[in-house]
Amino acid sequence: MPLRNRLLCVVVLLLLFGILWSNAVQAAEPGNVSPAKTAQPPVLNEKDFFSYKQKGRSTLAGQAFLSSPSGKAITQAGAPVHLIPITPYTRFWFDHNVRTTSCSPTEAPASPESITTAPRTPTDCPQEALTRLQTEKRLTPYLRTTRANPTGHFWFTKIPAGRYYIVSLIDEGAGPRQEERLMGLAWLSIELDAGEKLTNLVVTDCKTSLC
Repeated sequence: MPLRNRLLCVVVLLLLFGILWSNAVQAAEPGNVSPAKTAQPPVLNEKDFFSYKQKGRSTLAGQAFLSSPSGKAITQAGAPVHLIPITPYTRFWFDHNVRTTSCSPTEAPASPESITTAPRTPTDCPQEALTRLQTEKRLTPYLRTTRANPTGHFWFTKIPAGRYYIVSLIDEGAGPRQEERLMGLAWLSIELDAGEKLTNLVVTDCKTSLC
């Protein structure tokens, strides 16, 4: 190779090295690091729910309650108990709204129009969590709901096999138990085989060792 061509190759290599080095230095400087990507909710795919729409042969029964500071089981007559199929969509909802909620006593209102409204409290979060799920009309055919009796017991029948969340919003303590008024979500996750009969399920707020 002629000397001139060799020199040209060296110059080109030096220029490329300089560009790569400059980019590496800029990327390492504070403020140039790309922000971490936040987890995005998965898309609701109705195919994940199809097996939960049909009637099955399984049954389940249990009791839904909250644990008071004194250790009493707080139940609510007529409290709705929801049976929610576990899919990527509902798992994201559950992890961010039930298992670990982002709502806090000091959280400010979301919109400017609600500035004069009192800040939300933790007792607002359970209702909001369920409302967000129930307002998704595409989920309606796959969600099952029953109501608890005065002792918090409930039953589901003709359930298809699969994995489920059992979630119940309980707001009880009025009257003689006003000093122990509680509001919150009792929950449990289960796996149900075809034709299986599950009984004595404990659905609570996981403040005890029962979860």
